[in-house]
Amino acid sequence: MKRWEIGSDFDYSTADLLMSAPSLFWLPKKYQLFSTATASILALKILLQKKKTPTLKIHVPAFYCMSLVRKLKTAFEVCCYRDLPYESHPDFATLRAKPGDLVIAVNLFGIKSQKPWTKWQQENQNVVLIEDHTHDPFSPWAKNSTADYAVSSLHKTLPIPDGGILWSPQNLALPEPLGLESSGANLRLTSMVLKRAYLNGMTINKEDYLRLSIDGQNQLDDESNSVVSTFTRNIFPLLNIRNFRQKRADNIRKFIHLSLNQPSLYWKPLFETWAEDTVPFNSIIICQSPEIRDSLRQYLISSNIFPAIHWRQPYDGVSFDEPDAIALSEEILTIPTDQRYDLTDIFCVFKILNQFTP
Repeated sequence: MKRWEIGSDFDYSTADLLMSAPSLFWLPKKYQLFSTATASILALKILLQKKKTPTLKIHVPAFYCMSLVRKLKTAFEVCCYRDLPYESHPDFATLRAKPGDLVIAVNLFGIKSQKPWTKWQQENQNVVLIEDHTHDPFSPWAKNSTADYAVSSLHKTLPIPDGGILWSPQNLALPEPLGLESSGANLRLTSMVLKRAYLNGMTINKEDYLRLSIDGQNQLDDESNSVVSTFTRNIFPLLNIRNFRQKRADNIRKFIHLSLNQPSLYWKPLFETWAEDTVPFNSIIICQSPEIRDSLRQYLISSNIFPAIHWRQPYDGVSFDEPDAIALSEEILTIPTDQRYDLTDIFCVFKILNQFTP
């Protein structure tokens, strides 16, 4: 019998994922693929860092992926500015970038607007603006970007074992990946195939593919080898991205509709609407307290629903002195409602959620 499970890493099945010919979906005219988006930003540092100059300064949102920030701290002087997903625009008064600095603008959860950044960029043309489109890699903002550079971690929303894309809307020079292909991609691909077999009811030890996934990610995190895998390079153009986006949007819309019509005492959606043609990353909820969040997360795991926390603060000792960002990190939970699932799954997930009591 097939096993019902929601969330965690993508599995892999070509019959469900691929088109018969390369997709005509939008991609930048010129881009570079890396093993990870982090590797592409570190490669940008090598490109932009002039010899015998001080360490480059990079500004990131206070609410951001702290594992990425930890990596950035090995190559840059890292500063933060206030940008929270429930606020309509960044607090630019806290963004004290100077000429030559780098600034990462993030489309948090795929629901942020390009307009504030367009105005800010016009007033700060001597700063290098890098946009992070990981949460909606094919949004109107990504397509119409005017940033110096833009990046996206593709394997966060697509069923591929690795892959970060870097392009320059300003047609600036792009860095080259370093080293070789990471063996981590092969481990993660093996994990994806085994997970599909597990979900199909075959006699597969779940711990085996989970361990492969973790080991693979640890190897990908070593950016000394940042060449994208041959598998991802060849499969990426065949992915049915248009269909993925439509299914993801339909699922999230249904989840939000259910949440608003049957509100919980213990949690609420982070957002209720989003701009036309954009697709949120997933269904994001805010819990009444850190204790309720942790209790709800364990309850969902016991029901084979594996929610993620985007993002924990501090992570490995890394955080910023932004109380609201830290408070949000303690109450937020990502409910998986992506293209892997149909509306029946969404109803099931919501029913289980609605039966939760602390």
